[in-house]
Amino acid sequence: MAEPGQHCEDDAVNRFVQWRHALPNHWKYCPLCGAALSDRQWDGKIRRYCTQCGFVYWDRPMPATAAIIYDRASDRVVVVTRRYPPAVGGHTFPGGGIEAGEGVTEALLREVREETGLTVVVDAQLGTWSTPSKETIITFFLAHPEGGQLLAGSDALDAKWFPVQAVPELVFSLHQAAFDLFSAQHRLGTL
Repeated sequence: MAEPGQHCEDDAVNRFVQWRHALPNHWKYCPLCGAALSDRQWDGKIRRYCTQCGFVYWDRPMPATAAIIYDRASDRVVVVTRRYPPAVGGHTFPGGGIEAGEGVTEALLREVREETGLTVVVDAQLGTWSTPSKETIITFFLAHPEGGQLLAGSDALDAKWFPVQAVPELVFSLHQAAFDLFSAQHRLGTL
């Protein structure tokens, strides 16, 4: 881990890496056989299609997961500061994309560990929503810490505990919506 003010060895690579999948119009060649792709009407939409092998580019949203990690004893939640785009330096809850071969909660546990150093227990699912752009679908969970030490991971600039009433402004509307739902349940004492 880099010292504060220094960059991780992989920062130059990470600034280059495209974290989102390519839009359909960026696909020029078939990933299966290498033939040129063309457009074809399929199920009411124009899709990239390979006339050689039948590959169809199905433009689907990316599944993701995030956690509101709540420590009931201290009445605090964990907030991370983003290291990478979008919204570098903004505050969010820990989370990220679900990788192939992972279940939703398995991805959540991995992402939380990677971003915060904590191991958590999932208490409840808060909900699943589409981002305003519709390119990502995020399932939010309520969890509590079970072990580990809070420490920002490689894709977070910082990770801190905040009192529930003093959580900083969150940069993504879905994170704010999930927190608003959590806050309402917190005020009602239903957690």
